[in-house]
Amino acid sequence: MRTPHPLPTALAGAAFTPAEARRAGVSASRLRARDLHNPFHGIHLSIAPASLRERCLAYLPLLVGGAYFSHQTGAALLGVPMPMTPDEGPLHVSVEFPRSPPRGRGVAGHSLGSLAGQVVDGLPVSSAAHVWCQLSGVLSREDLVAVGDHLIGARKRPALADIDELVVAADELRRTKGARARAWALPRIRPDADSRPETLLRLFLESRGYGDLEVNHPVPVGRRGVVLHPDLSIPERRLAFEYEGDGHRVERWQWHKDIERRELLEAEGWRVVRVTAHDLFGDRDAFAERLNRFVPNVAFEGAEGDIRHESRGA
Repeated sequence: MRTPHPLPTALAGAAFTPAEARRAGVSASRLRARDLHNPFHGIHLSIAPASLRERCLAYLPLLVGGAYFSHQTGAALLGVPMPMTPDEGPLHVSVEFPRSPPRGRGVAGHSLGSLAGQVVDGLPVSSAAHVWCQLSGVLSREDLVAVGDHLIGARKRPALADIDELVVAADELRRTKGARARAWALPRIRPDADSRPETLLRLFLESRGYGDLEVNHPVPVGRRGVVLHPDLSIPERRLAFEYEGDGHRVERWQWHKDIERRELLEAEGWRVVRVTAHDLFGDRDAFAERLNRFVPNVAFEGAEGDIRHESRGA
């Protein structure tokens, strides 16, 4: 098999169309060579896209004016945590009605009654508030809250939208798919959540009657001016819930840090409930039973003063 001729410098490593190839003197037979990749109809690349962003960049020559990456693709480009990974799925691209939605291999097109966007890292992306509304037809109500929590920001994460923008967008799109999910999620969105599991844990606890939960509420500990921020807490009862993902288990420095955090809180009279992915995503019934055994539902009458610590047994 003969080695294909090198591409012109202007085309090497970039996405190009057949028309651009012809103008650069590349023959039709060269475009059929096996060293070129075709992630979309009418797009050629000498290097296969290795990430979602690279796929979006490859699609740019086909993107019409006024179109935006949207839905799951827009969420991923905004860094929004979701239960699914959009890397392998089609690119979601939206235009405003009555324009026809984009068609073609590797693309899921949408024609929407209302559309607004912004440029994110060189790519046109639907506005954060509109992405939130678009996801309401795809995600569970709980995950829609988690997306909203992420968008309105936290101590170490700037906001991509404020709650008023979400309210306005939801009202504007009140007759579209997902309206009920948006209405349920909006009043449950809270600032300062650091992760999707923290939001899902909060919703689970609230569903079991744990009221007045604070998100990353500051707690001064010790005598050195140290301030900790438990994931979730009920300060008046000195009760904290800490979600521990795999990083807390396998990273040695994180493991030691978690032990120190717990000891500092306990020294101030706090009770700390450690929650794992298995508790939240695996066996919720067992987790609920553990809560009933060691942390009686504080919303129930008679729970005060009878919250036992997990480490001390039944």
